[in-house]
Amino acid sequence: MPLPKTKFAVLDTSVYIENFRTGRFALRFLQSTWIPRCSSVVLHELLRGARTSLEQRFVRDLHRRCQVLTPTQSEWFHAAEVLALIRKREHYDPHKVRELVLDVLIALTARSLGATLITCDESDFRVIRRHVAFHIEYWK
Repeated sequence: MPLPKTKFAVLDTSVYIENFRTGRFALRFLQSTWIPRCSSVVLHELLRGARTSLEQRFVRDLHRRCQVLTPTQSEWFHAAEVLALIRKREHYDPHKVRELVLDVLIALTARSLGATLITCDESDFRVIRRHVAFHIEYWK
């Protein structure tokens, strides 16, 4: 059964990075009907990777201007369960499972709001989606 249409959107780190570098998604997102929400996990990834003062300022401004969603204790616990399933069913080594931790948290946080997760990272999120249902859209 398909999931109902959503009105909120959570952008993954990959979308912010691609848009910051190229501006490719700016018009697309501005023309959308989604109400944007930010993931604290995405903000963490963006600030951790920011190399210039302009990039740092962008993340801090985003943090101030956007409603931020943070994974709950229950979502952290559920993420561990999902990651254990992925490890077992996909035969992933511990290193690959660790790479997926933050993506699973982003997906579960978006899901808790009923939001659509927008990402450029199709391969990892397709794997995650095999183990937990959430709205997703892949931007190229």
